[in-house]
Amino acid sequence: MHALIWAPPGQFVVDTPSSRAVDLGCAYTLDVSRDGRGSIEVSAGWVAFEHVGRESFIPAGARCETRPGVGPGTPYRIDAPPALVEALHVIDFGGPDARARHDALARVLGAARAEDAVTLWHLLGTSGSSDRDAVFDGLARIVPPPVVVTREGIRAGDRAMRDAWWNALDLGDAEWWRAWKRRWP
Repeated sequence: MHALIWAPPGQFVVDTPSSRAVDLGCAYTLDVSRDGRGSIEVSAGWVAFEHVGRESFIPAGARCETRPGVGPGTPYRIDAPPALVEALHVIDFGGPDARARHDALARVLGAARAEDAVTLWHLLGTSGSSDRDAVFDGLARIVPPPVVVTREGIRAGDRAMRDAWWNALDLGDAEWWRAWKRRWP
């Protein structure tokens, strides 16, 4: 499905077997296979993918995959290095093997470029506590954390600190998309 939306954010919603795509003022292509697997590629604006509390915010130039029973994965730039994308598949959809996810995270951090800050930001919220320091360091190399963001706060999952770091990515203000999210049915 190709969509070009010219409406207030949150007015156009598409439910798939594995995620809900919510328009944030955008143009995108959404593909869903018969088994419920899907992907979204955003060409303008933003799309949110959500499923049972798991959220991904996908900006223009990025892609995100989703799987039944799991929900959305981690967004990545369309031109992301293949090693980064393959490692994200292990992290997001590879099952319960903690060692495999840890090794995949090391590959993501090794392959991440400045353009991949949005991917690392998402991993701050989805990585296990034992890996969060490595993600913190990887993102800090690309976009230094604002003064209000501390390692301890990120370790503790402080949403206000993650939002402050999001704002430093120059992708729009986190408060804006938190406001539209409160309006979801």
